[in-house]
Amino acid sequence: MTFTPDAELQGLLTADFGSYVAGCAFLSDGETVAYALGDGRIALLDTETGETDFAAAHTGAALCLAASPHGFISGGDDGRVMLTTPETGARELAAFPGQWVEHVAACATGRVLAAAVGKQVVLFTGDDLTPSQLPELPSTIAGLAASPDGRALAASHYDGVTVYAPVRPGATGNRLDGPGSNLTVVFSPDGDRMALATQDKSVRVYDLAQSAGYLLEGYPAKVRCLSFASDGNTLWTGGEQAFVGWPVGADVDPAAREALVFGAFEHGMLGAVAAHPAMPLVAGGFDGGVVFLGSVDRRGAAPLFALESHRVTCLSWSPDGRRLAGGSDGGPAFFMRLA
Repeated sequence: MTFTPDAELQGLLTADFGSYVAGCAFLSDGETVAYALGDGRIALLDTETGETDFAAAHTGAALCLAASPHGFISGGDDGRVMLTTPETGARELAAFPGQWVEHVAACATGRVLAAAVGKQVVLFTGDDLTPSQLPELPSTIAGLAASPDGRALAASHYDGVTVYAPVRPGATGNRLDGPGSNLTVVFSPDGDRMALATQDKSVRVYDLAQSAGYLLEGYPAKVRCLSFASDGNTLWTGGEQAFVGWPVGADVDPAAREALVFGAFEHGMLGAVAAHPAMPLVAGGFDGGVVFLGSVDRRGAAPLFALESHRVTCLSWSPDGRRLAGGSDGGPAFFMRLA
């Protein structure tokens, strides 16, 4: 399969995988982007040629994906954790029959490679990426994230989030309270802050140096996506029919904190959001299938294109910010080179 150029928008290439796109991610050099598909395949796109190879990674659906210096780590409903590279294809790192692997995490330094299986975090360490299971958490893990430098790993669960720092086999972690059901978790670029989406339509932000958190509320729907701006001082969130960016810098008075909201569109909820890795820009994918690019400086957003009215499920920038990729629940996916 080859991604085909869009005649109306320079730099945009699209394809239809015919299956749910659960996640996408770039390798550090930006030359390969992978898509995790609902039929178990991992699609590997060469960003220079537009050509795509497929690795048969899972016997069921691929549910999650993350990029690392080792390659792309994925989990599936077949209970397998796989590592896929353009050179060697897919190989199994571990298997947990009868379980689903819905969350994986990795960092750019290669220090952390992890998966969530039920109530346990599984680390893959050493040159041969040997798996080791950390102590069981109070409930099923609903979110997993590694800090960019690999100094910390966070697993969200009912009534809190457990942070492992340092990340090593046998670690018990430090539990931070967060009442109720907790979902997606992300770290700021410097690793000093962490954000956690909750089932009750709110977001909790933690200052890790203080081990203290506060709530961001007022959403009409459950927040499904989070992304810190490159400076770590703004947190972009879903849960609205618009872009919502909260100031979360240490110099902001909590009592005076007010969200920046722009681009109120009738394209459904914002279901995927990705802050640019260097510039004051943010990409957003809506449930109606439209992908927008928002500008913080202009306090506005403009539509780029639509994925045939399919819900946008994932967005990812290349590390240099020159490429953007994403996919949808019906199979259409895209790759875009930005000037």
